[in-house]
Amino acid sequence: MVKNLWEKYKELFFYGVFGVGATVINVASYHILERTVGLPYLVANIIAWILAFIFAFITNKLFVFESRSWDRAVAIKEFSGFLSARLLTGVLDTFLMWFFVSIIRLDDTLSKIIINILVIIINYIASKFFIFKKK
Repeated sequence: MVKNLWEKYKELFFYGVFGVGATVINVASYHILERTVGLPYLVANIIAWILAFIFAFITNKLFVFESRSWDRAVAIKEFSGFLSARLLTGVLDTFLMWFFVSIIRLDDTLSKIIINILVIIINYIASKFFIFKKK
């Protein structure tokens, strides 16, 4: 029973764990870069996104979707698909940061957290059904 539940939901569990990890990296690095280093919030947001992207690709490939092949063609296909999807959600992330902070005047850290929830959901769907889909 427990083994069946684990097999059924382990992908979601790992995606959640590593999604939280990517979110922590994204939000914490954003906060440090913007508040401590003093970078403009959109620059800090882009750098934070890049750091979270690197972490997310490696953990999604190896642990979440268990794609163990590092064959050049497979790795390039997965990386380019992952990058394309993440660039789209990165643009969405940056646009929504600008909209929430500059237009609505919502707190930047709160905005970052809210936006990351939406981005995580979109990224999971793209990764599961398009990037790391099982044959």
